[in-house]
Amino acid sequence: MTSEPTAIPEFNSFNLQPLTGSLGAEILNTDLNLASDEEIAEMQQALDHYHVLAIRDQKLEPNTFHKLARRFGPFSGNPVHVPLEGFEDVVRFTRGAEDQGPVVGEQLHMDLAWMKIPPGTTMLYGEEIPPVGGDTLFASLSAAYEGLSDAMRDLIHDLVGVHSGKGVFTLNASHATAFSVKESGQQVEEIETEHPLVCLHPGTGRKHLFISGALCRFVGMTEEESRPIIDYLLSHAQRVEYCCRLRWAPGTLTLWANHCLLHAAINDYSGQRRVVLRSTVAGIPPVAAGD
Repeated sequence: MTSEPTAIPEFNSFNLQPLTGSLGAEILNTDLNLASDEEIAEMQQALDHYHVLAIRDQKLEPNTFHKLARRFGPFSGNPVHVPLEGFEDVVRFTRGAEDQGPVVGEQLHMDLAWMKIPPGTTMLYGEEIPPVGGDTLFASLSAAYEGLSDAMRDLIHDLVGVHSGKGVFTLNASHATAFSVKESGQQVEEIETEHPLVCLHPGTGRKHLFISGALCRFVGMTEEESRPIIDYLLSHAQRVEYCCRLRWAPGTLTLWANHCLLHAAINDYSGQRRVVLRSTVAGIPPVAAGD
């Protein structure tokens, strides 16, 4: 049995401004270095409902970023990227002004969707941000599910997706100037993990799709049979009314609910330097929506 979606709560610790009608919110005038346990708990509640939180004007270094991330929960693990020295849970992504070509993550994707337990939350902090460009696009997989017809919901309700790590190491290794990859990360190329296609958010009871670029087929179906459904759902999830575009600034910390979003880095800042810190928070295995 599934729960009814919960109402959006009121927050006592901070003021919140929604970004769009579908997802995303900004929190202003707060210092996360001084945040109380109550404030952290309310931010988690806000993240459950808005999926994306941008917290502006923060002053974080790798150590304080690490400590803050762990207040939201244990590290999810990262089998691909080499972390900063002294921090197993923090990666620095750097794109120099001289770098050309694709940026890391410019296709809509979900972080580490092929893991048995993908990250529940991704956290990114802007150390150096171009004056214009380098935004992040987010697409709500909750709004996308809710926008499907009843017939399509019935068709996909019990499907189980197979998510593959094939190509992940090769793609990440191609961005050698941005970060380093672990030699052991080649093993992820062999990973295939099954996740329900229609999932239930444990905090709100809201249903969402669990799709990603790593979704290659459905259990009991061939890739050829699966592909039209996968392509349709990925295209549908990118409808403008399900998306928000987050503009970065130095000192912005963004948290997003990785398991119910797609996101992409926008490659429009050629000739500018961009440096961010990333960490992830452990999630739980995706929960099938049930009846």
